[in-house]
Amino acid sequence: MKKLIPLLLTFLCAVASLAQTGSIQGKIVGSDQKPLAMATLTVFLAKDTSIVSYRISNESGEFKFSNLPINVPLRLLATYVGNEAYRQSFTLTSQNPSVKLDVIKMQMTSKSLDEVIVTAERPPINVKNDTIEFNANSFKTLPNALVEDLLKKLPGVRVDADGNITMNGKPVNKILVDGKSFFGDDPKMATRNLPANAIDKIQAVDDKEQALLNGDNNTSNVGKVINITLKKGYKKSAFGKVYAGGGTQDVYELGGIMNIFRDTLQVSVLGYSNNLNRPGFSYSELMSNGGLRRSNSNRTSSSTRINNGMNGSMVDINGVNFGGNTNFGIATSNGGGFNINHAPSNKKSFYLQYYFGEVRNRLSTDRLAELYNGDTIISNHRQTNVLTKNYGHSVGGGFKIKTDSVTTLNFNAGYTAGLVREAPNVLISSENNYLGSQSMGAINQSNATNNVNYNHTFYLLRTGKTNSKRLMSIVQSLNLGNNTSDNMTNSTLNYYYPSRYDSLQNQLRQVRVPQTFGSFSISFYEPIHKYFTLRFTNRYSFTQVKNTTNLWYSSPLGDSYSVLNPLLSGTFERQQHEVFFAQKLAFQYKKLTLIAGIDETLLRSKLHTSAETEGIERNIQKLNPNLNITFDNLTLTYNKSYNLPSYSYLLPVFDNSNPYYVAKGNPRLLPTSTAEWMLSYNYNNQTKNINIWWYSSFQQRDNDIIQNITIDKQGIQTSSPVNADGTRNLYMNLNINKDFKLGEKNKLTLSAGGYYSINRSKMIFNADTSWQTTNQLSNWYGINFYYKDKIEWNNSYSPDFNFTSYSSPNFTGLKATLHNFNTNLVIRWTKNLILENNVIYLYNSNLTGANKTTVRWNAAINYNFMKDQRATIKLSAYDILNQNSNIVRLIASQNTLTYNRGNLLPRYFMITLTYNIKQMPRK
Repeated sequence: MKKLIPLLLTFLCAVASLAQTGSIQGKIVGSDQKPLAMATLTVFLAKDTSIVSYRISNESGEFKFSNLPINVPLRLLATYVGNEAYRQSFTLTSQNPSVKLDVIKMQMTSKSLDEVIVTAERPPINVKNDTIEFNANSFKTLPNALVEDLLKKLPGVRVDADGNITMNGKPVNKILVDGKSFFGDDPKMATRNLPANAIDKIQAVDDKEQALLNGDNNTSNVGKVINITLKKGYKKSAFGKVYAGGGTQDVYELGGIMNIFRDTLQVSVLGYSNNLNRPGFSYSELMSNGGLRRSNSNRTSSSTRINNGMNGSMVDINGVNFGGNTNFGIATSNGGGFNINHAPSNKKSFYLQYYFGEVRNRLSTDRLAELYNGDTIISNHRQTNVLTKNYGHSVGGGFKIKTDSVTTLNFNAGYTAGLVREAPNVLISSENNYLGSQSMGAINQSNATNNVNYNHTFYLLRTGKTNSKRLMSIVQSLNLGNNTSDNMTNSTLNYYYPSRYDSLQNQLRQVRVPQTFGSFSISFYEPIHKYFTLRFTNRYSFTQVKNTTNLWYSSPLGDSYSVLNPLLSGTFERQQHEVFFAQKLAFQYKKLTLIAGIDETLLRSKLHTSAETEGIERNIQKLNPNLNITFDNLTLTYNKSYNLPSYSYLLPVFDNSNPYYVAKGNPRLLPTSTAEWMLSYNYNNQTKNINIWWYSSFQQRDNDIIQNITIDKQGIQTSSPVNADGTRNLYMNLNINKDFKLGEKNKLTLSAGGYYSINRSKMIFNADTSWQTTNQLSNWYGINFYYKDKIEWNNSYSPDFNFTSYSSPNFTGLKATLHNFNTNLVIRWTKNLILENNVIYLYNSNLTGANKTTVRWNAAINYNFMKDQRATIKLSAYDILNQNSNIVRLIASQNTLTYNRGNLLPRYFMITLTYNIKQMPRK
């Protein structure tokens, strides 16, 4: 308390002192007397060149500084690319606290910015055409801070709790280090592993490469790329960190990362192990490794899971688990990997990456599903205990070569292999609110799944030598995958209604799914006028999916699975050929871009299944109009598409692995047609530190795929997909962020937003066809305060509302309401002592009693020591109030409410030691 009281008094005095300040304003023009927008103006203390504040001139060239100290000698520095620096000294007084300068006229020069200013005068922000450059030294961080901590201090940059980065409302797609990829270009790998004190500059630019690959060369609808420039001493050095910790409840964590940089070579190695439900690698990093993101989008059916929740976070891609757990259970994760980048010149770069992940998750869950049909409620209760083992390998490599100033070749290849082993034990029962208990039993399973996948993507990009609007791109991709699963089920079920009988099941279900996908496309953009460009895209793709499902019963002797059940077995194969032609005319004039065109789709699909005597053909030949209108930051698009059903909907084989939920596919499903309108707007004003982002879409789907559900008298649910017209979906999303500078080092950030969706679709239940309409409204509000690098206080509140109504009187409307409040406080008590406090409050109105409210309180004390504060010892406490066990997750879907409860991370106390390996430059 002795230090807290002076700290608070200092803060109050600082706020009060804002009234004792002055201001200065003016206008800046070029040598041609035209206003200069985006010029950087910085005010320094004259005595030591410390930065007091900075501004960016608006479109009229005007600027204004407020809250400047009085009776202190100051100096104004104005900089603009291609111009000499302008300097002017001044002092504000009590008698003359506001000064209006004469018009500042800049003079052009051929010198670079670093040549016209001294190092100490380097401005915090510099705008070079379409690139924004930040001087890292102008934004102070703690000695052990990471790049993520530095980014949080940059104007216009937002970093959420999961490490996702947006800049001026646009997502950051990748982060480069000295122009080279770092662990697959994943932003989090760089921001959460590289030290902030190693950074010289941070440069942000639109992702022009993605704009070219999108085919429209329009940077208004792509994300950002950030390039981190290291200080000279780090360009030939080795640096990283190692950490280890342990605590109560046998929790532990250990790991490390080492980076070795040698001019053209970057080598990074990392490893980890923990039982804290944390993955070793992030989702976006794994997806970008060797083209996983591209391969996943090409799969006929994928099983990607990425979640962050109260119990942790996890990543699972196409059956390969790379660590962590977010739902229920306690996961032990181990893994490691390396990343090698070699760029012998600025025209050639090569990379090689490898990852291994292992996860063992111990899970105990209690699930209650209540199905409402009029005044009848069927309750299915399921208790599960299982140890799941996941193993995953991923290797990727590739190159990028600029053969000349206008031609780029890029190749990425990746291979993943994963396996899952689990043996769940399940107790299951069913009850009718009128008839009482309907059934009860036990299910024991032993499941083994193997998944391998190879993919590669090659593209050639060539622009015109004299006209950048002239473009040719060639893209070729291939994906080969194979999934095998062997699921053994041994169950005993006792049914009580309408008559008593017992069901014994001892079976082996084997599934083999090889898949092939390949595509080749070529695009041409030819300018025919100053404002008009013709665009042509041609693409051919081939897809083949096979499925062989065999269900075996054990022999009479019970020693093997040798009796085939033909009713629950079958084969499936689908071959699909698609030819796509697109012709577009683009008009560009100043801030207006208009693109209109016609797409022609020729699709031939033939399906063979053991359940049908003849093949089933699906042929599509359609002309689809499309439109894109962009004016400044406002974009309106329309497109229409036709898509074949995923093969998983088509398998005409019953799956009774769960005897209470039996599923069967429908091979005669028709293609789904989707018409979509999208409207987006992004407003960013750097002079006023405000950002507004809006996105909305409306979809209309015919031949949509819904489930036809029936429930028999025993409470067994059987579902099969069917086509249905009339699905409608409206989605809207809004975000607003505003920064307020309270002096030199103080900042207040206010944010608000929300999304609203309405989904209307048909529902078939026991032959009763009706409409279901789901409304979801989610809002979020945030207030963040930063005080002199001493206090960081971040607060957020999110109320979520979900309402589902039905046109049929047989179904009761469902409502789900959730309130989430999160407050996080960091106090840098002294140079070496840092305090952290985090409280999460959850309120779920659909639960009863004490389950409605959950409060999780986490806290930590950090102490830095050794030379340059290289070491940190951290004492952390997780779930101090021990309420994690009270969490019940509620899911509202169709006419069913599902309540889930399971084992979670327990309350624990932990000590972790971290040692930072600083730069070690070689002579």
